[in-house]
Amino acid sequence: MLRDAGKGLLLALLWLGADGCAHAVNGGSASTASEVSGKTVTVQPREIDAVLNNPGMGFADFHFGFGHPPKAEEYPHTTVAYFRWPWAELEPAEGQYNFALVDRVIEQAKAKGETLAIRIVSEYKTGTPQWLLDKGVGSVKETDGIFPDYNHPIFLEYHERLIRAFGERYGRSLDIDHVDIGSVGCWGEWNTACCVGVETQCKAFYPSEANQLAITDWYLKYFAGTPLVMLHGGQLKYATSRGTGWRADCYGDYGYFNPDWNHMEHAYAPVLEEPVIADAWKRGPVQMEVCGYIHEWYERGFDLDRILEKGLEWHVSVLNAKSKPVPAAWRPRFNEFLKKIGYRFVLRELSHPAESRVGEPFVIHSRWENKGVAPIYHAWPLAYRLRSGTDQVVAQWVSPVDLKQWLPGAPHRVEDRVVVPENVPVGSYVLDIGILSEDARSAYVELAIEGKRTDGWYGLSRVEIR
Repeated sequence: MLRDAGKGLLLALLWLGADGCAHAVNGGSASTASEVSGKTVTVQPREIDAVLNNPGMGFADFHFGFGHPPKAEEYPHTTVAYFRWPWAELEPAEGQYNFALVDRVIEQAKAKGETLAIRIVSEYKTGTPQWLLDKGVGSVKETDGIFPDYNHPIFLEYHERLIRAFGERYGRSLDIDHVDIGSVGCWGEWNTACCVGVETQCKAFYPSEANQLAITDWYLKYFAGTPLVMLHGGQLKYATSRGTGWRADCYGDYGYFNPDWNHMEHAYAPVLEEPVIADAWKRGPVQMEVCGYIHEWYERGFDLDRILEKGLEWHVSVLNAKSKPVPAAWRPRFNEFLKKIGYRFVLRELSHPAESRVGEPFVIHSRWENKGVAPIYHAWPLAYRLRSGTDQVVAQWVSPVDLKQWLPGAPHRVEDRVVVPENVPVGSYVLDIGILSEDARSAYVELAIEGKRTDGWYGLSRVEIR
């Protein structure tokens, strides 16, 4: 075994020398289970049991804690920042889109190692812009803002313009994790729950089925290529049949508001009886927002195991706990939960020829397991590289395998044929492996194995280039 001086982690490095015996690299001890035959290197990395801080999964950073973020020991590490903006803030004047607001938050999120999830809302606080209502769009004042007439042709025209503008700007941005289709109803939650005392008027203004489908189609069109989620109150069957995921807005509610009705059993479970929705996690992320706050669950004696088990059953990737402290007594159980949600890739075995020649094919076989409950939803590529003893990278290749298809369960086998470039000097090199960012510029995803380098790659074995 070889120790990486930067991280002090053990690497499972085993190769076959010319005498036909197994040799450990750099004089270490070969303690991993491996099989070597002929001139083939076979490596079986050692699995680790740790929380992985991977992109697109885990706890969400909700509006950066609204100015009061929890302490590091009070809240798990986050890689996704979740923000909601009223339309009036995104288009304060007709045709003047406030991209600077979103760009500023993206930069703040990147500084924290996060990508951004967004929801545009037409109701809540400032909601729909006054300049649009002044064009003749009807509205009604309710408990949390102004509820607009979603069926008015002028509202629909400008709403499509808004979604198109932000889709064209951010739809394929590497800085966006997912977009919440939530510009309809109270708080963007596809309902009229905020319309206390004005229910009749809100129901008249609520979009017709045809207009609900039209708004959904705008997100699908203008944010094509971006993971999308939708709450169960919307046209969820339609949306999931076209590749979106779904979200829950009151996860953990087993009697938070009412002993006779709860979201978990009476809102979400019936929706998931529809197969296309139940299987939506295979194509789009499942994002859940906690009901109330987790510290309230603790104080009220909620059955945490029951709640977390249901989250795993529903294949959650991102949990929005509203950036409120998690009780210390529950952190170990949430840490175990974080080891299971989203994706968790384990490289079980990698093999390749011990030698290769420049200009000739070099075949790499690997076997993987996803021990999480969901796949990834971005085109993050699997890659290999050759690294010299002085850490100079002399060759790098990207595999064509689609990691978005790596569902939990069955093993995933990969065969990649690469060619060593003619300009690679003869010598001995370490073969590194990594899952890169979408632009392939850097290692991006942590694997559940030992051997991570400071640059995020994993050194696995040696190759002799003749």
